[in-house]
Amino acid sequence: MTAPDTVEPPAVAAALSRLDGLESRPVGEHVEVFDEVHRLLQDALATLDEA
Repeated sequence: MTAPDTVEPPAVAAALSRLDGLESRPVGEHVEVFDEVHRLLQDALATLDEA
């Protein structure tokens, strides 16, 4: 999902990996997955702010 000239922090890569296989899950489960990914990305961003 990243551009060739960028490097994802491990926490971001882990969060985005939660989207793998989403298309095969029932649509009703998508919101839960999106909420989890959003939370993980917020956590990753917060750790950048601390550095």
